[in-house]
Amino acid sequence: MDIRRNHRDLSAAQKDAFIRAILILKNHTPSILRPGQQYRYDDFVQIHKNSMGRGNPIFPNPHRNPLFFPWHRILIRQFEKELQVAAHDPGITLPYWNWSMSGADDPFMDDFMGRDGDMRDDQRVTIGPFASERQLFSVKVWDRDEGDAALRRNFGAIGSPLPTTQEIEAVMNRTPYWSDPEGWENQMEEMHNRVHSWVGGNMGTAASPNDPIFFLHHCHLDYLWERWKRLHPAEPVISFAQDAPPGMLDTTMIFHPDIEPAPWQRTWTIGQALDTTALDYRYDFSSDGAAIMPPESDH
Repeated sequence: MDIRRNHRDLSAAQKDAFIRAILILKNHTPSILRPGQQYRYDDFVQIHKNSMGRGNPIFPNPHRNPLFFPWHRILIRQFEKELQVAAHDPGITLPYWNWSMSGADDPFMDDFMGRDGDMRDDQRVTIGPFASERQLFSVKVWDRDEGDAALRRNFGAIGSPLPTTQEIEAVMNRTPYWSDPEGWENQMEEMHNRVHSWVGGNMGTAASPNDPIFFLHHCHLDYLWERWKRLHPAEPVISFAQDAPPGMLDTTMIFHPDIEPAPWQRTWTIGQALDTTALDYRYDFSSDGAAIMPPESDH
């Protein structure tokens, strides 16, 4: 069972192993979707770009609807497993970033996620393992056909500030899972959008997984879903709009259009993505004070 933790609780060696695995997936692992044109890391960027209605759109779009959390859960779990295979290290797991920039919570360190973009260099990231001059992290998938090969960030230039602890907890008290626009998912996805905008640069595009912080960001969202389930054990862990067709839990989630190869061999229904233990991972809640919460129900 893989155990995911807050990035601040990883050792220096664990952080190094995580970064090395990303760079292997980015530079040495062959692409399935576009062999010879990109690498396996870039396939995940392409999948997400398609999911946002760009490139070769997939249907249904897993954004702004109840699919958002289960669909992204599978996406980042597959990324996590491919990191393990690429690095020959089953101990690598996805860490999460709790959207704080205070002290050890800040992931944008020189030896981890790297810094903000340099305003003197068109917001290109120039410090850290993904810095443009190191030539180890070249962007190959953009919203349009071509773009800058350098990773870009522009902290706080667009949109609202990062969510505060108080704002997060206020949303965590909402039920049910889906009730547009006031449900938990609806409000949490809007909060998620704020983080993308705050980081800016590549994170502000449909091809947002070009920035590795995407995976720490979405890991935190997945963690919050698990926390929400513990806070509200009487609530169904997912719900749908009143006009949704019957049998939604048995619906297979889509990760590629018919004109592209499948990114992986197996498929998942929505129902198969509701339990992390069925996907062979769980969260360490102890470091964030969530261990005292009631256990998950079977809903």
